[in-house]
Amino acid sequence: MKIQELARRLNVSTRAIRFYEEKGLLSPAKHPDNGYRRFTEEDAWRLQTILALREAGIAVDDIRTVLERTDRAETDEVRRYLELQRSALYGQWLELRETLALLDGMIDRTEDEPESLRHRWHALAERTKASKAIRDSWVDLWNFDALSEQWELNGSAGLTPHVPAEPAYSRILAQAAERVAPQPGEWGLDIGTGTGGFASRLLTSGVRMVGIDQSAEMLRRCRMQLPVLETRIGNLLSVPSFDGQFDFVVTSFAFHHLTETQQPLALAEMARVLKAKGRIAIVDWMDAPDGLYAASGTAPGEEHYAESQRLIAWFQTHGFRAETVSLDQGSVCLVLAVRTPL
Repeated sequence: MKIQELARRLNVSTRAIRFYEEKGLLSPAKHPDNGYRRFTEEDAWRLQTILALREAGIAVDDIRTVLERTDRAETDEVRRYLELQRSALYGQWLELRETLALLDGMIDRTEDEPESLRHRWHALAERTKASKAIRDSWVDLWNFDALSEQWELNGSAGLTPHVPAEPAYSRILAQAAERVAPQPGEWGLDIGTGTGGFASRLLTSGVRMVGIDQSAEMLRRCRMQLPVLETRIGNLLSVPSFDGQFDFVVTSFAFHHLTETQQPLALAEMARVLKAKGRIAIVDWMDAPDGLYAASGTAPGEEHYAESQRLIAWFQTHGFRAETVSLDQGSVCLVLAVRTPL
């Protein structure tokens, strides 16, 4: 087909098609007699892909990389890039929400006295700035991409000092799954899913599960072993999902990676993506368990074990009914919170 036909078919200008050709993203064959471009169905598909990637906010140079990897059938690398792009866009969306909330707060206070108004505006701006700084402070201290080769379907059991070894690990997750009580048809989210240890036990109840993790390698191995599990790159401070999507949100042996200042933001993120009557389950060692540091070689301060009562207080303040449950004869704690109707 000619360039005009392709432009009409995909609702794009001929100028845009020539631009992508100049950038090396399209290479149509030329008629041997008159030199006119002749676009094939493969060229049309390629242009559709370019337009979709541009719509997703991906730069031209990055589109070239994606197309080259697609041509080489490097699907894992293509997926990794697109998931990183999605994660980044969700992060930008969260920042935009906070900026809008800041503006709404400033507008609501425009009737205040001038001195009080300036003080309140400053306080709102500082709070928004602090929230962004906390979200940006996420760091993978354990390099889980490198650890992923050692992990099996049951997740991180025994491979790092802050996760129980088998058979305790399986017992704990089985007990926690029973408490979460997933129902057929529900939609659940597992944050810090690793290779899907907790999610695999919840999936047996006939639910739909999404697993997120900051490690693309963990997620790749997770998909190999649990193809029914939808995976997304993300973390506890920036959940790649819109509001009110899930019937339940769980996380196991990941919460202690967060500092004391990061933990409230993580709780707010879990609550944000939860449905009106949803539930949240946090499985972890808590309250700085006696003997844990000595047994594991982990120094105090390297991990940030939450105080269960502080978590309970946060949930109660934010409209949840919460309880603490001991798992595996008290070695691990489950904080289970259920959002109460207004």
